[in-house]
Amino acid sequence: MVHEIMCMGEICPLPLLKAKKKYEEMKEGEILKVVVDHRCTLDNLETYFSKLNCSMEVKEVLKGVWEVYIKK
Repeated sequence: MVHEIMCMGEICPLPLLKAKKKYEEMKEGEILKVVVDHRCTLDNLETYFSKLNCSMEVKEVLKGVWEVYIKK
């Protein structure tokens, strides 16, 4: 199952807090897709989730818009 959080126009820490909450609710093997448009938000997501035992993939789908895929 893929969960999606749209965080366009939102600045930290709100997107990170939303992602952390949703990640905690997810089951093993599920994927969280977070869409962001602020580089600082992307950096914070990468920093936080790199410390957890999960895989992460980042795609810049438009200039300045990233999709972050986090697998629990």
